[in-house]
Amino acid sequence: MDHRNSGGGKHLPRIAASLVMHFASEREPSIYMQRASLRPLPNPPTSPDLEFGDFPCSTAGSRSMSPESPVPVPSEDSSPEQSLEGHVVTSPTFTDKSEQECLSPEGLGSSSERKCFAPGQGDLAESSPKKYKGNGDWHINRVVALCSERFDKLLRECPEYYSTKGCLAAFVLEREVTDPGGQCGEHYEVVALGTGQSCCSGWYCFTGSIVHDCHAIVIARRALKRYLYKQLLLFYSSEPELRERSIFQSSPTELLLQVKPKTYLHLYTNQTPKGAAHHIMKFHNNGYETLKLQCHAKVSLIPTAYLSPSIWAARICCMSDHAKLTRWTVTGIQGALLSHFIKPFYITSAILGDVSHCSDKVSDTINKCLGTGLNDVLIPPYQQTTIFFQNGENVEPAVNSDHYKDLSVNWCLGDSSFEILDSTTGYTISGSPFVSGPGFSSRLCKRAQFFSFKKVAKLSGQQELLSFANYHNAKIAADLYQKAKAVVIQQFIANNAGPWNSKHLVDSFSC
Repeated sequence: MDHRNSGGGKHLPRIAASLVMHFASEREPSIYMQRASLRPLPNPPTSPDLEFGDFPCSTAGSRSMSPESPVPVPSEDSSPEQSLEGHVVTSPTFTDKSEQECLSPEGLGSSSERKCFAPGQGDLAESSPKKYKGNGDWHINRVVALCSERFDKLLRECPEYYSTKGCLAAFVLEREVTDPGGQCGEHYEVVALGTGQSCCSGWYCFTGSIVHDCHAIVIARRALKRYLYKQLLLFYSSEPELRERSIFQSSPTELLLQVKPKTYLHLYTNQTPKGAAHHIMKFHNNGYETLKLQCHAKVSLIPTAYLSPSIWAARICCMSDHAKLTRWTVTGIQGALLSHFIKPFYITSAILGDVSHCSDKVSDTINKCLGTGLNDVLIPPYQQTTIFFQNGENVEPAVNSDHYKDLSVNWCLGDSSFEILDSTTGYTISGSPFVSGPGFSSRLCKRAQFFSFKKVAKLSGQQELLSFANYHNAKIAADLYQKAKAVVIQQFIANNAGPWNSKHLVDSFSC
């Protein structure tokens, strides 16, 4: 079977299929599109690749092993990897699977292919539904084709895990660029993806070494944050060439960085976000503000109002995808730690591959849940935004296997390989193509994020950010982010949606 053409018994649209044919076998799946043209220009601009504080090692044997001990914290001397398409770039990470490499900005490969394109200038990226309504099919087909092709290419080395594509989510970065002739076009690139359909059902881990929630959207978002940390490493590099390749730029009036103009973030998911699908058919054009917050607890999706504090305090309870997407419309997708460095980064559009639900209904359950008027109380740069939902192709396999339903795949641009987690334990499986270390902790766990935060803080010269005693203190210190989050939580309570489950004790680890 040709997995690239399988999609729940359906083929990708003809336009998407034609785009896939243009992908070179060893290039990152990305498309540079001129306006009113389907033909990709040669040598499209690409994103630099970096990896963070990983301990890759080749493993063999059992495909599902529950580790006993957490992974050691990477030392400050460890360095991540960076690779450009066709070039190896030195910067802080590990690349080789057999040994640790010490990398530096020396030896950067040629970037002539990038010099032909310049980022478009103009206002900062904002949600712009009109842009995608007028050219919706083109946008949808590009996003779907890229996400499917990226996953298929990654899974070539381990085709036995292909059925994990049944619950896929991915983030695509769109940038408006200009060619040497001055023509504008859009460059689409998959920067993060995740799969998964469950979360741990046991007791909390207080060391930051377990990934509690392995649902596809949550995993894709964690992979996206990993990608953003890599982009920050580029921005704070001493090499001007590396700085130029970052998606971030300085703000003329604020200390926080911002994404470059004409940069948009799109989400693809082939499953309706959990928590929303259960209510879509119960409401029409009103009543969305009465939707109840739900969380995953004891292998069930339960309204948070029905959970006792004793369960919240001890057992793993993860807020639903619907609740998190709703919060991200206000707080942004970057989270608390990244908010020390960058302005909020909002999702512009979402492609829903679940044909059983209308995208308008899903949009309403997420965008109308908080009501209106929050911009009156939010402190800039935070604002209430809208995610523009559209229906697209479902790229899940024609045949799904329950054998791998508890596995979760993650990857972001620049990673040497994908990582596979066992969602029942929150650890990497022993047969994963990428294993961080002997403890099997994921590169997406909170401990790894905290290490990345410290790495960027040190490189940026912000010594005050290195003084936090633990992960929780670093999150709380992101004052504007916490105030925006508090506004969301209070609005949920005011709408009788229920309380938000905050896991403060889980965040009280240090490294």
